[in-house]
Amino acid sequence: MNTSTGTGAGTDPRALRVIDAWAATPGRAVIFDFNGTLSDDEPILFRLYTEMFRERLQWTLTPRQYFQRLGGRSDREIIDIVVEEIAGGDEKLSRDLLAERRTRYCDLVEHQSPILPATVDMVRRLADHGVPMGIVTGAQRVDVEFVLSRSPLAGAFTAIVTVEDVTRGKPDPEGFELGAQRMGVEPAAVLVFEDSVFGARAARSAGMRCVAVEGTVTRAELEGDADAVVSGLSPDLFAILQQDGRR
Repeated sequence: MNTSTGTGAGTDPRALRVIDAWAATPGRAVIFDFNGTLSDDEPILFRLYTEMFRERLQWTLTPRQYFQRLGGRSDREIIDIVVEEIAGGDEKLSRDLLAERRTRYCDLVEHQSPILPATVDMVRRLADHGVPMGIVTGAQRVDVEFVLSRSPLAGAFTAIVTVEDVTRGKPDPEGFELGAQRMGVEPAAVLVFEDSVFGARAARSAGMRCVAVEGTVTRAELEGDADAVVSGLSPDLFAILQQDGRR
């Protein structure tokens, strides 16, 4: 969960060193995870899944189960895991729940964008400096497009990789590798922002730098899998782009 509200968020020395090294890399680019990173919606998703599983499966999802075991996986994987364990596996039920999850999500975010102002400012700073940006997520494409279309960031991303585009979700690096390919950049030139352990592992397995955003997962849990951890997204993280005219 991205908790930043403005300046000064997450500008610890380790993160700034990682970003400084990335900024000096030829052909640099940035890839964002979506749920919980670009879009501050993990609490919305937890509420959605809790209500849906309680109503449809008569089973209660706990915060620990969601944030430590399921968060960071694709929507399809989350539903398949729960249906397998609670209902013994049922492909039709999984498909129905996936469609219901999509409808519920759009209803919850329609009137208030989950993309925070500080995140918008950060993306705009990167765009102003000609940095290509992409999204790699386990979310459904319709969710991503729905949120972006109702935000100031519509059209800001040169590539969007969603659950429909891959056969293996995070922590497999397939999504990030495909994202770099579609953006026409080398993996080593990509800086990834993620909020889950699975996502951080996938990014680094793809040969990319990864800065994790704490919130639903603690700093201590993220540090072993990310190059650095910040408390939230903020344009301050990219002050180096303002300071060095060559960049």
